[in-house]
Amino acid sequence: MSRFIPAKPMMSSARHLGAPSRHGAEHSATVRPGDTLWDLAAAQLGSGATDWEIAQQWPRWHRHNLDRIGPEPGALRPGTVLRVPPPVSVNAPSSL
Repeated sequence: MSRFIPAKPMMSSARHLGAPSRHGAEHSATVRPGDTLWDLAAAQLGSGATDWEIAQQWPRWHRHNLDRIGPEPGALRPGTVLRVPPPVSVNAPSSL
């Protein structure tokens, strides 16, 4: 029996290569009733985003808006205008 060796992931997606997921990305987002940071991060990343990518992105939303949200990321208030975090460069070290 041969030993399983996983293949190296292909990084062919433009999003994975650091390209913005949306053209003309907005710089702010207004919280609507029922919104979560997960929802906002998912919308920023686009419909092709994986759960893993969203899980990496929503804490960035919290850190980028700590002065507007406070220490509890689940305490979003409708009407709050949040700043959209800048895109992460693939070559930049992760801050998580």
